[in-house]
Amino acid sequence: MNRILLFSLFIVLMRLPVLAQLLSPDQLQADFARFRTALSEAHPEMYRYTSKPRFDSLFAATAAQLNRPMTQQAFYVTMVPLLVALRDGHIKWIVSGRDEHYPFATDKLFPLKLYFLGDKAWVVGNYGTESVPSGAEVISINGKPMVAIIEALLPNMTFADGDRIGGKLEDLNRYFSGYYATFIGAPDTFQVAYRVGMEQKTVTLAPVTESIINAYHEQHKSKAQKPFRLTLSENRTAVMTIERFWSEKNEQDFRQFLSESFREIKRQGVQHLVLDLRNNEGGEESWGVELYSYLASQPFRYYDHISVRQKKRFSFPAWSSKLYRMARFIVVKKRGDGYVFTHHRGLRTTKPKADAYAGKLYVLLNGNSFSVTTELAARIHADKRAVFIGQESGGGYKVNSSGLFAVTQLPNSKIDLGIGMFGFNMANVSAYPHTDRGIIPDHLVEPTVEDILTQQDRIMEYTLNYIRTQTATLTKEQ
Repeated sequence: MNRILLFSLFIVLMRLPVLAQLLSPDQLQADFARFRTALSEAHPEMYRYTSKPRFDSLFAATAAQLNRPMTQQAFYVTMVPLLVALRDGHIKWIVSGRDEHYPFATDKLFPLKLYFLGDKAWVVGNYGTESVPSGAEVISINGKPMVAIIEALLPNMTFADGDRIGGKLEDLNRYFSGYYATFIGAPDTFQVAYRVGMEQKTVTLAPVTESIINAYHEQHKSKAQKPFRLTLSENRTAVMTIERFWSEKNEQDFRQFLSESFREIKRQGVQHLVLDLRNNEGGEESWGVELYSYLASQPFRYYDHISVRQKKRFSFPAWSSKLYRMARFIVVKKRGDGYVFTHHRGLRTTKPKADAYAGKLYVLLNGNSFSVTTELAARIHADKRAVFIGQESGGGYKVNSSGLFAVTQLPNSKIDLGIGMFGFNMANVSAYPHTDRGIIPDHLVEPTVEDILTQQDRIMEYTLNYIRTQTATLTKEQ
C-alpha cells in the first residue's frame, strides 16, 4: 500500500467516529456556544440584514433543539438557519476533511446535471451510465415536485448576499446533488419524472459518487483561456473579460494587462467597451480599485469605511492572519460604537489613470458575479458610468463582508466555521433604494436551457446587437 493511500485511509478512519457517533446534548451545547461567540466577536456586519432581537430569538430557538443526541449531519443542518440569517455569501460552514458542497452521503448522489431558472429545472447532462434526454424538464424526484424541492433547498443555502436568489440558483446549477443529499436525502435509487415536449416519462436511476461527478465536470470543463482577455470587435467595440480578481503563479500580471489593454483601447479609438464580469466570484479587493481607475471619469473614493467587529483578541481558538493579529492595534481604530480598518487604498481618493477610458461602457453580470466583482459593479453603477446587462449580481450592492477570515473548528462536531472579518462599505451609494439587493441590470437577459445546451451566449449577443442598434441610430441622427 503506497503512502498516499495509507494516509487517505488514516484520515477516513480518524473521521469515522465523528460521522457515526451521536453527539450528546452537552457536546452540542458546547459547539453551539463556540459558534455563537465566534459570530458575535468576528462578523463585522452581523445585524445588517437580520436585527439583533431577531437573531437572539433564532439563537434561543436553535439552542432549544439541541436537547437530544444528534449525528454530525443533524447538527450541521440544525445550525444552517443561523448562517442563512446572516445573508452573507462568504460565510463558510465546512465539515472537516470534506468538500464543502458534498459534506455527507458522497456515494449516493443524484445522477443528473440540472439547470435552474425560476422554479423549474432542466437536464443538461448525465453523470451516470443511465441517461435522461438533455433539455428534458424534471417534474419530480422520488414523488416530490421539483418546485417543492427548490422551495426546500433555497432557505438552506448561503451563497448570496441579502435576499438574492440568483446566486443560489447558480449554486444549484453546480452542486444540486450535494444539496439534495444534505437537506433532502440520499436514497438507494432516484425515481425521476420528466417531460420532453408534451410527453411525460418516469425512469429509475442509480446514484453516483462525488468522484464520478468531479470527473464529469473535469471532462466537460471549457478549454482553458487566459483569465484576463481583451478582444477588439466591430464598430469600434472591445470586449474585456475578467474571469477573476486573482491570478495563479506564472499567469498574467493583472496590472500590466490593464495598462496594455487600455493603452490599446485608446490607440484603436474604441467607443464601446463591454466589461464581462459574469461568473467572476471575486478575489483581491485592490484589483477592483485598480480597474475602476481606468474607467472613472473623475476622482473617486471606492469605500466609505471598512468595519471590523472588535480590536481585541478573540476569546475563542481561531486561525486568522498572523500579520493582521500583529498589526490590528495600529490599523484598527475606534469609530462611533464600533471599529474600522483604516489601511486600504480604496479608502483614499483615487484619480483616473492617464489612459482612462471615457467612451460608452456596458457591464455584464450574473448570479455568480460576487464579492470584489459586485463591489466594482456597485461603484460603476452608483457613478452612473455604464449600462448593465444580464442578471442581478450575487453580491450585495452596499456592503461586502469578506477580506481576511477567522476560522474556528467546533470541538465536538469537527465542523469548521469561517467568518470574513471585514465589512467593505461602499462610498456614495445611499441613493440606491434597495437595502438587500445586488446590482439590478438595466436589461434583464437570462439564458435558456437551449442556450446552455448549444453553448449560445445570449447575453453577449444581446449586448453586441444593442450596441449596433445604438450606433445605427446615432449615425442616422447625424
